[in-house]
Amino acid sequence: MISPSTVVAIDGGQSSIRARLLAGTTTELEREFPPLLTNAPLMPQLERVIRSVLTTKPRQRVHVAAALSGLTPDNADAVGVLRACEDLGVTAVRLAHDSISGYLGCLGGRGGAALAAGTGVVTLATGPAGYSRVDGWGNIMGDAGSGYWIGRAGLDAAMRAHDGRGRRTAILDILRRDFPDVETAYIDIQSNPERISFVASYARAIIDLSDHDEVSARIVGHATDELALSVGASLRNTGWAVEDTPAVSWVGKILSNPKVAIPLKHKLEQAWPSAEIVAPLGGPLDGVAQLAVLPPDHPLHPQLHSASLQGSS
Repeated sequence: MISPSTVVAIDGGQSSIRARLLAGTTTELEREFPPLLTNAPLMPQLERVIRSVLTTKPRQRVHVAAALSGLTPDNADAVGVLRACEDLGVTAVRLAHDSISGYLGCLGGRGGAALAAGTGVVTLATGPAGYSRVDGWGNIMGDAGSGYWIGRAGLDAAMRAHDGRGRRTAILDILRRDFPDVETAYIDIQSNPERISFVASYARAIIDLSDHDEVSARIVGHATDELALSVGASLRNTGWAVEDTPAVSWVGKILSNPKVAIPLKHKLEQAWPSAEIVAPLGGPLDGVAQLAVLPPDHPLHPQLHSASLQGSS
């Protein structure tokens, strides 16, 4: 693929969509948009972001690299996005699940496991046996240990305390600040079109409470158990043994909090004593930008969905 001079990198998550316009290695623009709605068609949402960025900063011969939560082979229409945005100067499109960009942002070309934990969570690993994705199955079927998972568990615990079915917890006090009549909270939350990110927003408070609130501490401890379990599964799935030295890294708002990161690191060191736990090479958008120039021999290249005009790749 010809190295592009202009790249629109888009990280589409359930808390927000972030976009960066790159001219070479220089960031010319960075914007944030409302969350990606995974229960609605993804490609029109992506096209709106591309159009908004390139209307603000028109360019020619633009390569779009986008990593989206909820992307599947059935809904990844790179050709359709290219056609819809060709009038904006877009000549190539590369789409990937956000686990791919998370891995690249963490480890680049190294083998091992990368964990991306925000509103949702997904772990990706590469190793002697290929690659493996673990979790990232959404708030109904998975995302164990994620911001949504923590928030949902906290709201459940709050209502159990309210009913007398569970232990007293300060999470109930936090819920009452937002909903003085907590018995109507579920109606308001269920009718909120951004309910996934709203529920996940409680994770920060629950993590902060974990120092002195027993219920919150149990939820956070369970979350780190789930995250460590996913990392371990991904490493085993890709052929790593406990005595090997894979690299392990992570990104995401949940893991930026030491009350989560430190116990997770401890659990991984116990389970994988030879693994090298490393700081990420960059953030999620840095990983997305790498999609535009990912070489064909990279083990994750087959997972991209690509389209280009003749002569642009």
